[in-house]
Amino acid sequence: MQSLKLLQKAFILLLIIITVGTLGYMVIEHQNFLNALYMVIITLTTIGYGETFTLGVGGRIFTIFLVLAGVGTVAYTLVTAVEFMVEGRISGLMGRRKMRKDIESMLGHYILCGYGRVGQYIADDLNKAGAKFVIIEKDAAVADKALEHGFTVIKGDATDEDILKAAGIERAKGLVTAVSSDAENLYVTLTARELCPHLFIVSRCNNEESESKLRRAGADRVISPHSIGGRRMAAMLLKPLVWDYLDLVTKGDHIEFNIENIEWRLDDVEILPNSYLDGKTIEEAKIYAVSGALILGVKKRGGTFNTKPPKNIKLEGGDSLIAIGTVDQLAALEGIAHKSKI
Repeated sequence: MQSLKLLQKAFILLLIIITVGTLGYMVIEHQNFLNALYMVIITLTTIGYGETFTLGVGGRIFTIFLVLAGVGTVAYTLVTAVEFMVEGRISGLMGRRKMRKDIESMLGHYILCGYGRVGQYIADDLNKAGAKFVIIEKDAAVADKALEHGFTVIKGDATDEDILKAAGIERAKGLVTAVSSDAENLYVTLTARELCPHLFIVSRCNNEESESKLRRAGADRVISPHSIGGRRMAAMLLKPLVWDYLDLVTKGDHIEFNIENIEWRLDDVEILPNSYLDGKTIEEAKIYAVSGALILGVKKRGGTFNTKPPKNIKLEGGDSLIAIGTVDQLAALEGIAHKSKI
């Protein structure tokens, strides 16, 4: 911030003048440090208490130069300090107003509750994926850290209904609660589910006994970072090459890899009601011939997951397809999954 740099320079200049003035009186008038400093302060602030000691010719000449150089510096420092405070308040108000407008314009966004160690990784991945999201963080210092990274942040407690509403929970697509306390995660999950029954909620848990409580509170998925981390470390120890491969193909915004310099992705596509695919089997829809994407799995609207879908499986609105293909092929698949029937 430019005003902060100016304020720093003004204070440094003022400190130099005070130091030089104090040393000057000590040398010229042979005064001790306290008397010399006191004389400098009352001279620069123009208080007018009178001389604390009798000035000689050299001391009077030195005082003239001290007044000419110092009084203006004191005035400049005060003005700069006032500008800094006023500018800070105005920019803060404008920033909060802009952020509030940005949140109000969001639709189908995500809400991240907690910007701690786990939350920071979640925010980075959401940002890389180009997803719109709002962070709720009650620790002011941590919230400022998120703001420095350019994220949209609400400083507040995610267990507060008003804070969740301010984050646009009614319009949100999903919420992840990643605070360190299981009790807080439970309360956030319960509150979020009551406010928005259709919301997809992912909850963090530290203790296994909390998982069932979080699910009963309304969490669609419950993740234990400690459990996942421990199991993955064991798997890496036993099968390092397999996990090296998985790390390679799952980096980035999507699960992707390259074969013969062609980028392939693994993605999910939802079938909308009355779309081209609604009511047809995979064979009838000729998905591979139309889009070029290969169907790996089908999740039915009721929740069942078929990892080896037969060609005669009937697709319906609300089902989701797990498919592999290039960017264009997956886009073509999404087109026929969303496009209305002719």
